[in-house]
Amino acid sequence: MSLPVVRMSVRAVVEATLYEPDLSPAARAARRMREGSMAHRARQDAAQDREKAYRAEVSLQADYQARTLVLRVSGRADGLFLREDGRAVVEEIKLGARDAPLMPAHRAQAALYGHMLCEREGLDGVCLRVLYVDISGADVAKYEEEQSAGQLRETFDAFCAAAAVWEERKLARRQARDASLDALPFPFSGYRAGQRRFAANVYVALRERKRLFAQAPTGIGKTMAALYPALRAMGGGLCARVLFLTARTTGRRSAMEAMERLQAAGASAMAVELTAKDKACPHPVRDCRPEVCPQARGFYDRLPAALEEALGSGRWGAADIAALAQRHELCPFELSLELARIADVVICDYNYVYDPFVAVDALMSGPGGAALLVDEAHQLAPRVQDGLSAETDMHALRELRRETGRALGRRDALYRALSGAIRALDALAQEPEFESGRLEAPPKALVTALYRVLDAAGEALARGAGACAAQAFSLGMSWQYASTHFCERYAVLTENGEEGPRVRLLLLCAAPEILARSQRARGTVYFSATLAPFDAAKRMLGTEQGDACLLLASPFDPAKLHVRIAPIDIRYAVREQTAPQVAAEIAAHLRLHRGNTLVFFPSYAYMARIADLLADEPGLEGTVLLREARGMREEEKNTLLSVFERPEAERRPALCCVLGGAFSEGIDLAGDRLSNVIIVSTGLPQPDTRVRAMQRYYQEQGEDGFFLCMTLPGMVRVIQAAGRLIRTEEDSGSLLLIDSRYGHARTRALLAGTLIGDALGL
Repeated sequence: MSLPVVRMSVRAVVEATLYEPDLSPAARAARRMREGSMAHRARQDAAQDREKAYRAEVSLQADYQARTLVLRVSGRADGLFLREDGRAVVEEIKLGARDAPLMPAHRAQAALYGHMLCEREGLDGVCLRVLYVDISGADVAKYEEEQSAGQLRETFDAFCAAAAVWEERKLARRQARDASLDALPFPFSGYRAGQRRFAANVYVALRERKRLFAQAPTGIGKTMAALYPALRAMGGGLCARVLFLTARTTGRRSAMEAMERLQAAGASAMAVELTAKDKACPHPVRDCRPEVCPQARGFYDRLPAALEEALGSGRWGAADIAALAQRHELCPFELSLELARIADVVICDYNYVYDPFVAVDALMSGPGGAALLVDEAHQLAPRVQDGLSAETDMHALRELRRETGRALGRRDALYRALSGAIRALDALAQEPEFESGRLEAPPKALVTALYRVLDAAGEALARGAGACAAQAFSLGMSWQYASTHFCERYAVLTENGEEGPRVRLLLLCAAPEILARSQRARGTVYFSATLAPFDAAKRMLGTEQGDACLLLASPFDPAKLHVRIAPIDIRYAVREQTAPQVAAEIAAHLRLHRGNTLVFFPSYAYMARIADLLADEPGLEGTVLLREARGMREEEKNTLLSVFERPEAERRPALCCVLGGAFSEGIDLAGDRLSNVIIVSTGLPQPDTRVRAMQRYYQEQGEDGFFLCMTLPGMVRVIQAAGRLIRTEEDSGSLLLIDSRYGHARTRALLAGTLIGDALGL
C-alpha cells in the first residue's frame, strides 16, 4: 500500500528547523517582500548576460519517505547556471546589506535545491552560492561552497525528517477526522421541511465542484444544512477544508454553535473562528513591532506548544483563542491565522477570501483545496465592490493630516505626502471636468500623490506609527488597487459636497472578481433567505456553465403571519405631505396589536420625522419609542435589544430603525420578544451618485438597471427586515407594509415564494 503524499515548499521545510523567532509587522514584511522581488528581478536580468546558460525560477522537486507519509518537497530555484569549468551552480538570491553574514536558513534552501538538481540530472555535486544583493540587484555579499551529491542528500534528509514529525502528527489527526466523518449522523432526530433537500444539493455541489445558488428561508436551518454535508464531503476526500463565510458576528456564532453540535454527534473536526485584528489585539494601542510587543517577540519559539495544545480541542472561538494566546504569550490574531491553517472548518468574514488586502491565500491554496459556504450571500457583491473601490474627500484628507501632525510631527514624510494629496485634490476640483460628476480615467496627479502617501505610510508603520499611519496605508492601498485595475467596470465619480471635493474610483460590478475566487474552490454554495431571482444573483456574483439553483419554500405556516398593506404614497417628492398619514397608520397598528415592535424606515431623517409625529399620537402611553442611532457600536445595539428580552405588558418597546441597518438582519427575537414588524417603504436605496452610476452601467450592458440597483436591493431589505418576525414554528405576529408601491406587479412578484407572499396568497 502506497503512503500518502504531503506537499511542502522548500521554504516551509527549512523553516521547520531554522526560522526567525519574531513576528514582523505586516507593513514591514510587505515592504521587504516588495523590495526583495525587485532585487531578485534585477539580479536575474543582469545574470542572463553575465553567467553561462543562466536559468531563473527553475521548478524542482524531490521526495522524502517518512514513517507514515511521503514528503514531496518543491520550489523554484532563484538561478541555475554553469561555471567556466562546467560545474553547475545553484544560486539563492537574498536582499541584504553590504557584507551581510551568511544566514543558515538561506544556505539550507540552496542546499535543498542542490539536492533536487543532483537527483534530477544525475550530478555528482554542485556549487552552492548564496548571493546577497541590494534593491538594484548589485552584489553586496557572496558565499560559495562545493557540495557532493551525498552531502546534499544528508542535508535534505535531515531537514525533511524534522519537518515530517509535525506533518505526520497532522496526517494522523486528518485520518482520525475522516474516519469520524465517514458515518457522521445528522445531529438532530430529523430534518426540517426543506432542510434535507438543501443538504443534498450542497453535497452534490461540492462533489461536482460546482456553484450552488440557494434561497433558503428562515426556519429551514441553513447553517446546519450547509455544514453537515460539507463535513461529509470533507471526510470523503472531496476537500481538505471548509470555509464558512459570513458578514456578521451572529452568523459566526451560529456556525460555531452548529459545529459544537456536530462535534457532539461524533465529528472529530477542528473549527476555528477568525476575527478582525483590531478586535483581537489585547493592547489599547496596537504596535506589532517585536521590540515593543511581547506577544510578537519570540512568537515562533512559543507557537509549537500552542499548536500542540490546540490539537487537543475541536472548537476554537475568538474567546478560546484569546485565552490560548494569553497562556502562551502569543499575538491572538496571528495565532488564529496559524490555527486556521491546520483547521478543518474556518468560520470568518468574507474579507478573508474576497478582499485582496486581507485574504489569507493559504486557506484556499493548501493541498486538497477548500469548499466555500457563503452565508447571507446577498451581501457579498456590495461588500466586494466596496472593498475594491477607492475614495477620498478633502475633509477626510485634512483630518488625517491633522492627526498625523499630532502623532508624528509636521516634518514627517507622511504629513508632507498628505499635504501633496490635498493640493492634488484641490487642483483637480478647479478643473472644468470635475463639475461633470464623472471623469474618463483616474486623475493622474491625485493617484500619484496617493501612491506617495502609501509609501510614506508604509515607512511610518514599519517604524511603529499608530492609527493615522494605518489609515493612510489603507487609503493608499485602495487607490493603488483601484487605479491599477481600472477598466470599463469602474467609474470615476466626482462631486462637491459638505465634506468638500470628493473623488471615487467605484467598482460597478464585482462579478468577475467573485467568480475568480470561487473557481479556485472545491465547490461553492451561496445561500440566503433573499437570493432570488437567480438571474440577478448570477449577474452580481458571476456565473459559469454548470451552476445550479435551488429555491426552497418557507417551512412556516403562513396563517401565523398576518400581513396588511397600507397603500400610502411615500415617494420622496410627497413624503413630507403624507408623513401625518404614515404616523397615524403606525399609531393605529401599535394600539391594535400588543407586544414588542420593530418599525423600519427608509432613512434616518424620515425615521426622526415620523418618530416626532408619533410622540403626539394619542393612546400610545404604554409604548416606549426607541431609536436606532447612526454608527452604533455592538454594545449599544445589544443594550437596545435587551429591552426586548423582558416583555412587559405595561411598557412595550417599539424600536424605530432603518432598513439595511443594524437591526434589519442578523438579530433573532423569537417567541414573545417580537410580535410586530412595521416596514415603511419598499426599501429603495437613495438614488445617489453611486447608485446612479451602477444603474447606468447595467443599462449600458442592455439590462434593467433600475431593477438591479433599486427595486431588487430594496425588496431584499424588506424581506430581511420582515424575517425578524417569524423565527420558529411556534412564532406568530403581524406585519404592516406601508407604501403604495406594494401594489405594483413587479414588487409583488419579488414577494412570491416568501412567507410574506404565502401570507398574501401570491
